[in-house]
Amino acid sequence: MVVNSILFLHLLGLMMGAGGGFGSMIVMRVALRRPPEQANALRSVGPALGRFSSVGLIVMLITGFALVFLKYDGFGNLSPLFWVKMAFVASLTLAAITLELTYGAVKRGNMEAVRRLPALGPWAGLSSLLAVAFAVFAFH
Repeated sequence: MVVNSILFLHLLGLMMGAGGGFGSMIVMRVALRRPPEQANALRSVGPALGRFSSVGLIVMLITGFALVFLKYDGFGNLSPLFWVKMAFVASLTLAAITLELTYGAVKRGNMEAVRRLPALGPWAGLSSLLAVAFAVFAFH
């Protein structure tokens, strides 16, 4: 029951992370086709979606660590594909941190930081996709 509850939270974190990421991507694409005042309003949603996604990632990191020990008795019992998955989790985590820092810089008025956003979203998205793919290969 405990492992299933933690797995549920892990999958909830995955949903939050993916939902925030996909939502942000859609909002930014729609903003490109809107007049400036509407585009600015839409772009203001990006940091909130990014934060939602980051919270999901934190939930996944905490619950994933718990699952490794409760279900698999530690890291030594996991396949090499798990470590490939973890490389993409690390990449995703770095992308999420960079996104948070970039949104913070923009909020403080550093408009040069905005230029990083088009590269960060795809980096996070691809890392997330590959982490999920290798999770499937590692655990099933």
